[in-house]
Amino acid sequence: MTEEVSISSIAFVLFSSIAIVVDASHFLGGTIIWSPLNSSATGTSVSIIITQIYSWTWELAKCTISNIANGEQVPITSSYNGMRNKLNCISNCATGATGYSAPLIWHFCTDASSVQGSSVGRRSDIINVGQNSDFIVAFADNAWRPLVISSAAAWSIASRLNLKLRANNSVYNSAPVATMMSPINIPVGIAQVIQVPIGNADGDTIRCRWSNGTNECGDVCPPSSLPNNTIIYPNCTIVITGRTARDWFAVALMVRMFYGHFKNGLLHSS
Repeated sequence: MTEEVSISSIAFVLFSSIAIVVDASHFLGGTIIWSPLNSSATGTSVSIIITQIYSWTWELAKCTISNIANGEQVPITSSYNGMRNKLNCISNCATGATGYSAPLIWHFCTDASSVQGSSVGRRSDIINVGQNSDFIVAFADNAWRPLVISSAAAWSIASRLNLKLRANNSVYNSAPVATMMSPINIPVGIAQVIQVPIGNADGDTIRCRWSNGTNECGDVCPPSSLPNNTIIYPNCTIVITGRTARDWFAVALMVRMFYGHFKNGLLHSS
């Protein structure tokens, strides 16, 4: 039987025409990636490495060349205390998240541009969870930088951690990987094709869809959060047309991973 074995969300922002981010609202998107340290591990506990990647406005997180070179944590300003949040379990926590200890969100500077008005950071943590755990974690907070739909929208970046042995090869799977730079400039009045880079260490079938519901996208759930007629294809290609100069949009999508392959548009187990 074909089975969805993992999902991960990715969120990033698009803007029509060049602009600098200087607003006090601060989030520019992110994603969560995880994998077992040993996909063939035995025993009742499995060690996994969870990597969080987030992008922020420069005014909130002024990562410097020195911060990046020295591997220092993102500077925290008094305007936002969410860096001290944790990557909490939000679904199937009581029975499906055995041993999970939520890591901090506060991450380390990796990239920055004062001209573009953004900083990027990441952190990786090794967590031990029980074999057969299957639960969802998320970083949920507010506020996105001002968008067309809201001046301070909430976000939720989520990932399903499925630590059940795969039926097709009896090893643990890794989460799908999707990364995007944020923000991205799109022209006004011209259809723009954006290919979201995706990958998977297990060679599984990967498909994308719009995020939906509070746990997956907070206040920025497509299609209502995007211009009319914006399309996402299963191969993670997005077609979008900017309507007005200086409009900002948050794009929230889910990357889904399956055993099997597609034939005549249908998913079949292999």
